Amino acid sequence: MKKLLLLTSLCLLIQTAFSQAAINFQFKISKPYCIFNFLEAANGSNHASSTLRQFIAEKTKGETKFLNLVSDFGQIRLDYQFRREELPDNRRQTRTTYDFIDIALVNSSTIPEFRDRIIGVLPNSELQRLIQVMKDAEVYYDTWIWNENEAKLINQRVALEKYTTQCSESFTKINRFYNSCWIKEVPFVVALYPIPGKSGNSTATPHANSLCVGVLTDETDHVGRIGVVLHEMCHVLYDEQPSEFQHKLESYFTENKSPYSQFAYNFFDEGLATALGNGWAYKSLSGELDPNPWYDNEYINGFGKALYPLVEEYISNEKSIDREFVNKAIDLFASAFPNSITDYGILLNRVSIYNDADSGPAIDEVMNLIGSYFQMTSSNFSSPILDPTALEYLKTGSQTQLVVIDSNHVANIKEMKKLFPELSKVKLVPNKIYSFFDSKKRPVIILYATDKANLELLVKEMFTKKYFDQTKIMQ
Repeated sequence: MKKLLLLTSLCLLIQTAFSQAAINFQFKISKPYCIFNFLEAANGSNHASSTLRQFIAEKTKGETKFLNLVSDFGQIRLDYQFRREELPDNRRQTRTTYDFIDIALVNSSTIPEFRDRIIGVLPNSELQRLIQVMKDAEVYYDTWIWNENEAKLINQRVALEKYTTQCSESFTKINRFYNSCWIKEVPFVVALYPIPGKSGNSTATPHANSLCVGVLTDETDHVGRIGVVLHEMCHVLYDEQPSEFQHKLESYFTENKSPYSQFAYNFFDEGLATALGNGWAYKSLSGELDPNPWYDNEYINGFGKALYPLVEEYISNEKSIDREFVNKAIDLFASAFPNSITDYGILLNRVSIYNDADSGPAIDEVMNLIGSYFQMTSSNFSSPILDPTALEYLKTGSQTQLVVIDSNHVANIKEMKKLFPELSKVKLVPNKIYSFFDSKKRPVIILYATDKANLELLVKEMFTKKYFDQTKIMQ
């Protein structure tokens, strides 16, 4: 407890100093990061723009040497995970070396400099492979993208730099609103990578103080791009809230008795980032609200727009998120989405999955099947279902509990009836979906399939139905 109090006091001191000095907000171009992103796009990564992936695919047809290089890149392990156990279960406990890699790339001017910055993060054998692949890929990158688009990318950077002062001022206000912790001497760096063309898809991924953003080389909506930058910046500040405040914020949601509280909490991070970056910040820069959708997701867009007036009020009054804000946010979510508590798409956004998959590929098969129909922002997988640890988490986990029974049917069904009294009078027949809220008000979904083929039909049925009927368990 003394350590937590000391940390909180330190953050308060940092915030006080921070409020008196603007953050150093930077836009930069790192060629090492651009090359790395180029390899990711060629390898089909979701971290890269789909427009860039398509551009590269068209350029690389028949380029066997380059495709072999991409295959080599895909075999390098970049993602070693660790946990921040002091954080609440519903916040981002799991961290990855991928963040360290991107931060080092953003702050490097050459591939050798990147190598020196990343020493110790990856095993030397993996690092050596990565550096060699990047060096070999540079000539392809220069030919297909860099030589024709470097000047355009610099022009985009110059255009965005005109908003540096406003971004810095917005950072200060949003940091206060989030009750976040930032060291004023640490800059917030936005690294740009080029996507040839005027229209298409872009991406933005935050990594501590480094934000990697794709820009279309011929785009002209710079206010919209700044809105995206500030949206992603909000995720960083939400992530950097002190541990003690994260626990306090979570208690505001858990102590609210509304059946919508957990769902509002699940969308709170994205909803706030949308209200602030695509709403408040966009209006501050352009003088009016963006008339277009703010986010390409029904719930995030709707929640962000519902939160906007409340966010604007708190920012104007220099207030931080408090219990009153959270209670109002939950009410706004409930009002905007009265049917959300039975929406499979919402329920599977944060989910614990239980199945008898007995290998990595088998687990991937189940996860990919569900992921092909539903967006799972936070998920964990337990196998086998009857493992004592899995059963304990099935009893105590706070997220949606999804039990996928496609083997060992008799024993698994027997255990489900034992765990959930709600099933005691229900005759469980195969190839059906069973959905209900248990005594702890947790959503429970059981997919009882005779085999993998029928499992896919059940997942597709959930997607088609969209909602489950609370008046019955067998759907």
